Amino acid sequence: MKTFSYIWRMAMRRKAACLLVVVSTMMMTVFMLFYPGLIDNTRKRLEETYDGITVTGSIISNKTKAVPLIPGNLWKEMEESGYFRQCYAKSNFKIRTFPKAVLEEKTGDNPSELRENIGFQSLLFQFEARDSGGMEGSMKAYNTFQAEDELVRIREDIQWLEGYDESCLEGGERICILSEDWGYGLGDTAPFLASVWVGQNKVEGIFHLKVVGTYPGKITGISGGMPLKTMKELVETANQVHKQNGAYYEWGFCMDEIYFTVKDNQQLENIKAGMIENGLLSSESSELFQIRMDDRILKEAVGPIESNLAQLEGSYLFFFLMITAIGFFISFLQVRGRKPEYAVMRMLGESRMKITLKALLEQFIFCLGGVTLGAAAMAFMEAERFHAAICAVILLCYSLGAAAAVMLTVGVNVMDILRDKE
Repeated sequence: MKTFSYIWRMAMRRKAACLLVVVSTMMMTVFMLFYPGLIDNTRKRLEETYDGITVTGSIISNKTKAVPLIPGNLWKEMEESGYFRQCYAKSNFKIRTFPKAVLEEKTGDNPSELRENIGFQSLLFQFEARDSGGMEGSMKAYNTFQAEDELVRIREDIQWLEGYDESCLEGGERICILSEDWGYGLGDTAPFLASVWVGQNKVEGIFHLKVVGTYPGKITGISGGMPLKTMKELVETANQVHKQNGAYYEWGFCMDEIYFTVKDNQQLENIKAGMIENGLLSSESSELFQIRMDDRILKEAVGPIESNLAQLEGSYLFFFLMITAIGFFISFLQVRGRKPEYAVMRMLGESRMKITLKALLEQFIFCLGGVTLGAAAMAFMEAERFHAAICAVILLCYSLGAAAAVMLTVGVNVMDILRDKE
């Protein structure tokens, strides 16, 4: 109690110096409590920028190749990764088929499945001679209706079989969408011959698809559309048959094009790392795929904000070091001006340790008062900005600086002080 009485008397005698400690620590406290809010606002602006920009990308097979080359396991990993908001995939294989009228001319109306297959195979042999009226094209496979811009363009003109709509391409049923020029009506079953080269081996197989959608005219480059899952199932079935027949080669399930929209732009580095892991960004893959990721606008937008955020977060240590330096400077000036007092106290029997502790306690109490006032001011203005940990660190840093100044100044010879005073 006697010590606090002494501190109070010293404060009354040196009001300006004590007020300097209180005011300076209060201002430092207000600033340091306001500072995390500045960082939070910058981080929030960064997140809003990430969310506000759409990053799209694509993986496209090299157009110089005749078949799709993007492996199906890559498509599966992309779907299951959770990194993408939207994923559109396309694939295709070469087909041969015939308009309904040509096939019926060979098999008659409403033929049995066996008779239709025999008639279809007979037409295929004639097709080689180019006199059968057959058609050659590319059957497209999609994971969703929106994967094909041409389908979206004519969506209002498509006629659907009852119970079917655009979502049918997301399933695995053996169905297709065809042009009315083929002559097939809704609900008809159309036969197709698929063929693909696996190395030096040509793989062929006949499959049937139910027509659930028709559109007028032709879509350039599209002989028909089917679900991607159906194509995968047909490929797996064909491979099983070939294995049973002793064939050692497989018809690979591959994509021709993949388009995607990134769900969380902050995961871009993880996405790129996954592409590297899958070999997509290697020099070898560049011969097979064309990979594009449109993140230039995002980088230009978030780059300055990320740099600013890093500077703000990295400045914490600097500010706390500044508080320590301010504590040393103010305490050094105050204690230096009181050397004669400390000399008299030594002559009256006070030990150097007690004088040092009293000086430290004095600086600590004034600093505590300033920190308390600063915290109270911030709590009154914005309660959520109060952080007890920051207040404690401010008090600690200032006290460390003050301790260094006090021990450096108080630890002198009494006779030297008195001689200087004379």
